[in-house]
Amino acid sequence: MSNNIWWGEFTFDEQQEKKCWSVGERAILIKRKATEWNIWNIENQEEDHEILLSDGENFNVENNAVIGRFLEKASSDKIKVFPKLADRPVIARPSSPLTILAGEKVQLFISTPIWFYAETFPSGKCLVDLPFWRPSDSWFGSSTIDGQLCYAKYTSAKTKLEELDLHPHRATTAIMVINSHDKALIINRINVPVNYLHLYGDDKNQLWTSGITIEIENESADVELIVEKSISAELSPLKSISAPRESSEHGKLIRRISNLFG
Repeated sequence: MSNNIWWGEFTFDEQQEKKCWSVGERAILIKRKATEWNIWNIENQEEDHEILLSDGENFNVENNAVIGRFLEKASSDKIKVFPKLADRPVIARPSSPLTILAGEKVQLFISTPIWFYAETFPSGKCLVDLPFWRPSDSWFGSSTIDGQLCYAKYTSAKTKLEELDLHPHRATTAIMVINSHDKALIINRINVPVNYLHLYGDDKNQLWTSGITIEIENESADVELIVEKSISAELSPLKSISAPRESSEHGKLIRRISNLFG
């Protein structure tokens, strides 16, 4: 992939045409007026292209209603744009079941969709918070009562960095699964709490998240999930891009195993 960077601070003149962020035929357009911002959201089927910044002249907005008019007494001349992780956990479903044998430790790499986020600068008022492609809704848990509403997305779940198929509109999470149990752990689905993770970018502007460690120790129904504070040496140096949508005390989350793996 190229070194194309599409986030940062952007300056708008009142008379300037729109700015457009697009992936193939999918586009988000923003235009500044004296007392408001106009937003267009043009959706299409998912495509694996670079995220491009343009004036949007290739997109006809006349047939697409403005999805948002954001009013200010006087609009600022700058906005800040950056990627964010999903606003709730993402259920990753590998293409085939994974079996982690008893006593084994395995690192998985899971990719999840990113959101386009834009806010006024320097006031920090949100204008846009949209996924490039919205995953389907999915309930994950042991019952209709014990569980949570998530997003669902198929993923390859690679075990080696060199095997990763990186995409500009997705972020990759390194998940260390330690099976200290005396039984094999079979994973058909895994609940990735991306709303608790930091987002980083590398020197090629590929997106990565904080790492996660999960250890299965005994017959307990509860599992401690640790959000790593440091980044793997394999991935550094990385630059911080956006903070988690939710915070966790000491970087630890307690989850029922049935709410993590399926």
